[in-house]
Amino acid sequence: MAIETEIKFPVEDFSPILERMNNLGYSCTDWYFEQNLVFDYENGTLRQKDILLRIRRGLADKITLKLPAEKENLLYKQREELESELADPGVMEKVFNCLGLQTWFRYEKFRRICRLDETKVCLDILPFGYYVELEGTENRLYQAAGELGLEQEKSSTKTYHELHQEYRKESGLEPDPNFVFSAGQKNILAQKLNVKL
Repeated sequence: MAIETEIKFPVEDFSPILERMNNLGYSCTDWYFEQNLVFDYENGTLRQKDILLRIRRGLADKITLKLPAEKENLLYKQREELESELADPGVMEKVFNCLGLQTWFRYEKFRRICRLDETKVCLDILPFGYYVELEGTENRLYQAAGELGLEQEKSSTKTYHELHQEYRKESGLEPDPNFVFSAGQKNILAQKLNVKL
């Protein structure tokens, strides 16, 4: 079982970050499209225990279980994570449904992953904004953020689900756990980023 340690930063533009990563020697994937299904029981048992169960279709199809961390930290998000690749996400979804688990919400993003040593940088385009997510060791996260020109006071330990709910509230929109692109948005971004859907 791995411990996932991460922080997120809202950004306006990825260009200066990509330039800095290039100068530092990061290696990056191409952009790709990702779809996620988050599961729970009808009564919200997993949410109440701060457990996330997810099927992800993207660069690789995966099942992920995220458990609450033993200690809470205000500087970064830390959780225990179990993850494995899936040969057939559709079959796993049917298994979950047979066990009484239903899709709680869906979300999508365009993502590009960059790495240097133990530091992982995810550039994420979501329907409600652009974010940089850093993953790595505790003592490296803010050092990497500084190297990339990301300001600590803008960092967040919230999940994308929580950030989306904040965005909807600030925008005067009704609560909705789902955040997916419209067909038009998705096609425009896919063409711009050279992503095959």
